[in-house]
Amino acid sequence: MLRKLSALLISGLLFLGYANAQNPETEAPDVILINELNQLRAEGCMCGNVNTKPAGSLIWNKQLASIAKEYAEQLKENNRTSQDAHLFISHIGTDGSTLASRLENAGYSAKNAVENIAFISGNEDMVIDYWLNNPESCQNIMDKKMTTMGAAKSGDFWVLILTQR
Repeated sequence: MLRKLSALLISGLLFLGYANAQNPETEAPDVILINELNQLRAEGCMCGNVNTKPAGSLIWNKQLASIAKEYAEQLKENNRTSQDAHLFISHIGTDGSTLASRLENAGYSAKNAVENIAFISGNEDMVIDYWLNNPESCQNIMDKKMTTMGAAKSGDFWVLILTQR
């Protein structure tokens, strides 16, 4: 009897784990982002007036995600202490850092790298829509040369880094 109860309990826990893994509401933001961007890249899309062809899948990179998180936190922190009513959001940090210098300082080497940033109060779908409605950000996402990605959010600040290794 105890074995049957244990087997039933384990089966139930495994099913709940599987169900949660299949439910987008419980998926981690990185999983949602990479899945949605890879689906978009597989289909191709319009970036402004340019019809972009399908591109290969991106691979998640934890180091890029860490670099993105650090910059998203810097953007959030810089805006928290701002005395004026203007939002600071730039690819050049208040410390003078650029994407290239942030990658170099982290010891990450890439042939090419691009960065999308956004200030969006919302979820992954909303920030992807924002980037797709900006032709340059959209073309960054659809660039066939880009093979790896990392992304992060801090508050309402989003950073996406795409690289070619």
